Amino acid sequence: MTTPAATTDPLLDVPFLRQIPLTELKRYSELWVRVALRPGENLWTEGGLAAELGVVLSGELAVVSGGVEVGRVRVGELAGEASAFFRGETRTASLRAESPAEVLTLSVRDLIRLRREGSAIYDALLRQALVTLVRRVRATDLRIAQLAQGGRAAPAKSEAGLLTRVWRALRPDSPSGPPPSLEPLLRKMPVLRPADPEEITELARLFTVEPMKEGQTIFMEGSPGEAAYIIAEGKVEVLRHVRGERAELLATLERGDLFGANTLVETGARTASCIAVEAGWLYRIDAKDFNAPSARAGMLWREAVLAAFASQLRSANHALNRAIELKASLHGEHSDATASGDNEASFRELLRASGFLQGARTSDAHLGDPESKSGSLPYSSPTSKKRE
Repeated sequence: MTTPAATTDPLLDVPFLRQIPLTELKRYSELWVRVALRPGENLWTEGGLAAELGVVLSGELAVVSGGVEVGRVRVGELAGEASAFFRGETRTASLRAESPAEVLTLSVRDLIRLRREGSAIYDALLRQALVTLVRRVRATDLRIAQLAQGGRAAPAKSEAGLLTRVWRALRPDSPSGPPPSLEPLLRKMPVLRPADPEEITELARLFTVEPMKEGQTIFMEGSPGEAAYIIAEGKVEVLRHVRGERAELLATLERGDLFGANTLVETGARTASCIAVEAGWLYRIDAKDFNAPSARAGMLWREAVLAAFASQLRSANHALNRAIELKASLHGEHSDATASGDNEASFRELLRASGFLQGARTSDAHLGDPESKSGSLPYSSPTSKKRE
């Protein structure tokens, strides 16, 4: 059953909207629809067109993909945020009420209106969508680690001993020549293409350029996340401790890749180590500057980062599902040699899935393409002035 949210009371019950002025909430209260669900009833169905996002007011919703529960959405949390912000997508999962539940829904059309009119509600939704996606990235990464370790999370090591031994044969080399400009790299981000030059310059000022030596440890697994980076020149390898003392390669990041941003949206420890394998230049942004931009430049920056997280998560889930399929095949009738090969292929697919969660491209050629390192982004940018 759906009814318009005729009062602002439901909005005041949403934690991340409590800082919005009451006059602003009243102005847009008629855009929200209150949906009551019975246990077992779906809010949305997998495969349907994403036309709205939701905020859970009461109860709990199960996220079901391919008939398997893959998560829960609880009171105060967003649902359907990635599909809503990147229009034209279909639902990748169903949302089923596990108990009597109430959800406030907002149509994509009205979300676009909030954006166009510069409402503080849009920015609050955008910031919460970032937090929601980061939590899902972490949950997916933990699930991958548990599968790779036979049910145990991958160990986190803050000491440099193992990776120092891994890389001690490399001869450190400093970059030659001046650092490339950051602005062209920012401009390649699909969401930032419509930005004015002044907005790109404003965002570029938040970064600090740093030389990157071959063999340099940028950050260690288990260390606190204090900064994010864009590679302007050179290459970075992402490693994680799995299978005891082995450091497995998850991904190789290159020019234009953004990495380390998850821990700036929501504080947490690094889930992998990043080592420079080629001299070059990094652009670093600290936590206070990452969250600092305001007005249109800040909105575009947050949308760009949200797009990166959504792409990472989509691609990781693709690889994770492939790994699970390979694991399932081990229960069939295979020779020992075939089973061993399938098990190793499954493990490598898990590493690949985890690698997708560690960094994202800032251009159309992005890490998140499940089949290759090039291709079109799997979403439509909500920033185009023509669409509005």
